Amino acid sequence: MKARLARLCQLLAASALACVRHATPEECSALLDRYVELLVRERDPAVSDLDLSSKKELAREKAAHDEAFAACPKEVGAREMRCAMAAPNVDEFEKCLE
Repeated sequence: MKARLARLCQLLAASALACVRHATPEECSALLDRYVELLVRERDPAVSDLDLSSKKELAREKAAHDEAFAACPKEVGAREMRCAMAAPNVDEFEKCLE
């Protein structure tokens, strides 16, 4: 999971500036939560809500110290954000941010 979260941070930092409007810090946090949920459910479809919440919190703590994630509001456009939030799985989510 650490490698996938690192990949998300890289994708967020490298995302093209295709739109005038960028993701807000709150939207970036929602992206992180969505990514973690997709990743965890892919590995364990029966994960409990408590375990999922715990994993999201851990990811938020790690992201708080990550420069790439901090750049999310400047780097992720609204189009990429909408695409990623609608993605049905981790692979599609990551494609949205490439």
